[in-house]
Amino acid sequence: MGQKNKIKLYANESPLINDAIDRIVVEIHNKKSDDMTSQSVLLTGCSPQCGTTSTCISLGIAFATSQWKTLIIDCDIRKANKFKKLNQKAEVGLEDYLVGKKNNDEDMTVSDIVYETNVENLSYIPCGKYAENSTRMFCSPKMSDVFKYAKENFDYIIFDCPSITVVPDSQILFKKVDGIVLLSALRGVTKKQIKEAKLKIKPYQDKYYGMIVNKVELPLYKKYIKNFDYYFLNKYGEQKLDNNANKKYNRLAQEGGRDI
Repeated sequence: MGQKNKIKLYANESPLINDAIDRIVVEIHNKKSDDMTSQSVLLTGCSPQCGTTSTCISLGIAFATSQWKTLIIDCDIRKANKFKKLNQKAEVGLEDYLVGKKNNDEDMTVSDIVYETNVENLSYIPCGKYAENSTRMFCSPKMSDVFKYAKENFDYIIFDCPSITVVPDSQILFKKVDGIVLLSALRGVTKKQIKEAKLKIKPYQDKYYGMIVNKVELPLYKKYIKNFDYYFLNKYGEQKLDNNANKKYNRLAQEGGRDI
């Protein structure tokens, strides 16, 4: 193939969200055993719109900025093109490789669908064109080729999969990955959906890393993560641990009318 377009990913600038992502990164990294040359992690929602893709991107950026060669694979090939923001500049993707399309007169290779991003050490495989029978595609030997290539060339591989309670696509990949992460969203997922998702991963319980709950409001987050902002800088470049900064913080809060 000729020169491929570079995929643009955007890092989150919120210290609160980055702090939450760092907590997840530590949990995933600590699951990696000493004899593992690479670690593959699959993320799937308990329902649609749990923030799976945005979480995958944030995790990918975090691992890449830690100097690990990282690959994000978008496995949601059931989604129509108009809903694929990161695929707009991608000529080919995962679906193209799995169906066995050719590049001119030569068979397509996995490297043909791997795109560089604007983040150093982070690569991306877009989902490609819409495909209705993606479950069958994930059963193909070509998907095994994708795994082989990823493990040989990257330290961390992140699979962005559609909701497990909607389609069975992610279940096909469970036995191939090292870890499985469920995603939920506060007031966006029912208890029934969570139970259904956990039931589906029960045969792979040894690979279950845990659940990420998105869309948590700040007061609730503060309740469970005490002093999460202890080291954060305010707009004056001061930390809460600074007693003088705390006094200024409290004085401004009492005065009101100023953003602290």
